[in-house]
Amino acid sequence: MSETDSLTAIPSLYCPIPFAVHPDAEDINRAGLEWLSGFAVYDSAKQWKRYVSAKPGMLPAHVMPRAAAGPALQAASNLLFWLWAFDDLECDEAGDGLSAGNLVLLLCDLARVVEEPTGRTHSNPFLATLADLRDQLARVATPAQVARWASAMQAYFLANAGVAIQTTRDIVPDLDTYTALRIHSGAVKPTLMLLDVADGYELPSVQMERPEIWALNEMVCTIVGWDNDVLTYHKEVLRGGANHNLVAVLTREYDCSVPEAVRRAVEMRDRVLSLFLRLRDQVAQDAGPDLRRYLTGLSAWIRGHLDWGMATARYRNPDNPADLPHVLAAAPTDDDHAPLPIPSVAWWWGQLTPAATHHAALLGAVPAPASAGRDRIAGKVSARVTTQAS
Repeated sequence: MSETDSLTAIPSLYCPIPFAVHPDAEDINRAGLEWLSGFAVYDSAKQWKRYVSAKPGMLPAHVMPRAAAGPALQAASNLLFWLWAFDDLECDEAGDGLSAGNLVLLLCDLARVVEEPTGRTHSNPFLATLADLRDQLARVATPAQVARWASAMQAYFLANAGVAIQTTRDIVPDLDTYTALRIHSGAVKPTLMLLDVADGYELPSVQMERPEIWALNEMVCTIVGWDNDVLTYHKEVLRGGANHNLVAVLTREYDCSVPEAVRRAVEMRDRVLSLFLRLRDQVAQDAGPDLRRYLTGLSAWIRGHLDWGMATARYRNPDNPADLPHVLAAAPTDDDHAPLPIPSVAWWWGQLTPAATHHAALLGAVPAPASAGRDRIAGKVSARVTTQAS
């Protein structure tokens, strides 16, 4: 893949969720940097300077904008500081067989750390920081909340072991395999499991385990992962690690150009976002106060990541800038009610009740016939959907 191809302009992305950012963003950033600096995670002054200059605390400030300031919010934020550093220093370095094998072994050790009720002394800084983070969470969360966070972290570690193996073998996965892995490889799910912790309540397991909530959680993970892939494709190509990226997957899946793959990717994320909004509103109709707070938190993650992603130097890559949007699109490129042709996630669409679909039709939200939407994604219709980029 050439640098010219990777410089394809990324169109404005649709997101009708309101903007929000935490008023204590600077405090969150300062506290997180102080915490991480105490473990010497970065042994290169240059890397640490780049990490600090990117202000990693702005991400938690965008995705948890309404949580009360305090130890619970900071613990949830520190997870994002840890994940950012781990992705930079470990996951992005797993390009050859030896480093991939080392990463898989490290992932196994990390999986044990999140389930240990008492921390041990660790020489590896990532093990030490994660053990400390688990202790922080144990002080501000219930055992059930810590357990579901640990479970989500283990799924993240397992997915990244799979990605490391694919990277070593220079495999670009098929769309369904990629999508199933991407739900967990981006580490969004563990952060969702801390939304109630950061906000000072506990969503009961009977609510969290509902199929509709499970589907909404997976949709957030997917939308954020796909937005990340589209916004970072240029940077990943330059660094030689774009195989586990939606744009690269689509170019292989449909034997198409990078601009065509970007168009398809935007249509796919718009269709899933439209489904998320419909299902979220359906669940909210009879939801109690805590579930409504959780739904608000899920929505904030989608919008917050997008606002942060369009602005951060981490994605814009100032040394060789990507052509990213500065504003949001006014309408989706695809809000078809038909499932995407991805077997592992087709069940999401089954969570909508007939009443919800009928209500959307009354509001004029039903687009072209379902078959036309499937054809557009599958490549059977050649007409382009043009999106105005800023």
